[in-house]
Amino acid sequence: MGPVKSLKTMMMHQAGKFVAKIVKNADEDSLANLFRTLSVLSKEPVKSAFKKFANMAEERHPMIVSWARIFRMASPKTVEKIINNLIINEYAIGEKVRQELMHEYEVVIPKLVVISPTYACNLNCVGCYAGLYGRKYQLTKDEMASIIKQANDLGIYFFVITGGEPFVWPHMMEIFEEFNDSFFLVYTNGTLINEEKAKKLAELGNATLAISVEGFENETDWRRGRGVWEKIQNTWKLLRKHGVIFGASVTATRMNHDVLMKDEFWDFLYDQGVNYVWVYQFMPVGMNPSMDLVPTPQQRYERFFKTEEMRLGGKFAFVADFWNHGFLTNGCLAAGAKYLHINAKGYAEPCVFQQFAVDNIRDKTLLEILKSPFFTAYKRMVPYSNNLFRPCPIIDNPKVFRAMVKKFNAIPQHPGSERTITELAPELDKLAKEWKEYADKLWYELGYSEKYFAKRGVYDYQVRIKRYANDEDKLAIDKKAQ
Repeated sequence: MGPVKSLKTMMMHQAGKFVAKIVKNADEDSLANLFRTLSVLSKEPVKSAFKKFANMAEERHPMIVSWARIFRMASPKTVEKIINNLIINEYAIGEKVRQELMHEYEVVIPKLVVISPTYACNLNCVGCYAGLYGRKYQLTKDEMASIIKQANDLGIYFFVITGGEPFVWPHMMEIFEEFNDSFFLVYTNGTLINEEKAKKLAELGNATLAISVEGFENETDWRRGRGVWEKIQNTWKLLRKHGVIFGASVTATRMNHDVLMKDEFWDFLYDQGVNYVWVYQFMPVGMNPSMDLVPTPQQRYERFFKTEEMRLGGKFAFVADFWNHGFLTNGCLAAGAKYLHINAKGYAEPCVFQQFAVDNIRDKTLLEILKSPFFTAYKRMVPYSNNLFRPCPIIDNPKVFRAMVKKFNAIPQHPGSERTITELAPELDKLAKEWKEYADKLWYELGYSEKYFAKRGVYDYQVRIKRYANDEDKLAIDKKAQ
């Protein structure tokens, strides 16, 4: 038995006695005991994080209270898998393995991998970035399994599944079952979840669904098709019935901004059992990209205050607003800094929105791609701005995006993807310039620059080692990068 397996077995044994108690009671004291135990067994930087979580549980912090409430709603297997797969495998054990392998392979290892097993979808949403290909492009089950196995070997146990529509891909449930020590977050339109799938998801426990909504019925059906809202309501009902944890994925557009600003919308999500919310600003990418639905800088600015209110409010387990919460992540997380995207063609994109690629998983290993010149150059430049409210290379620093694509001759992944760096370049430059005024106001005038700092070299191994040679400094920067 190797050191990784030994550590994993020890942690599972020590934490196991708390799992049953949490499954039964789902109270803050049980969570505090679990985090205390894991902090003793862990090494930095996760040791300090677990201590912090334990203190938060003892103090009845709203986030921990929210998680306790979620556990009480969830199926026993779901709670068990969140603790064993997400907290222990991915966070505690995985982080230690990733830190060790970072030095062995001389590359920063990301925390998660985003995979689109197919571009096929049963809907035709307005402005979808994935494009309409039918089943022309998709990964085989063996290819999908290979990616996950390679990631597991690197200490990665958390996977985000998107598409297309993941549940159109015929092997999705089989993958969840085969990789029962990993945890999956699935972005789905929710229309293909029936009683059988909901029950199976509850029995497996290692997948959570982020279901796409655009607001209420009018906004959702306008973008996704008539009757979709009604189907989502039914899916929520089934997931609640069987104890599957689920969240919402909201695309913020120029059209639905007013709805997202209303308490009524957020209260509705909470009342429906939505446990977390991802907010993604509409991006001018994909097939025939357009600026028509991109929120105005003023709307983005206004949305920040609402999503920040929700993030800190304690109702949901978490609320994340891309790209307004870049100050929490030291800027962009793409190109292997914290994650990368393997698309349905097998190409490795920096992220799902930066739809240009150099390498393919069918030709290179995941590790080779992480060490590639293309990804290394990206990571070396993060963050692209000293103002962390301008994290994105596409809409906040478009000159960086264009330079990267040109330098590495990156291949556009959709017909029309190149328009983002050609025809739309003037409009994106204008958008970035206008947003900078609002971003500077947030960063400087509201004091965020005094609380958060743009740390360069965090995600590039060579720069990191040279700049943070002192062990104490490295520890500090590792904590900051969590």
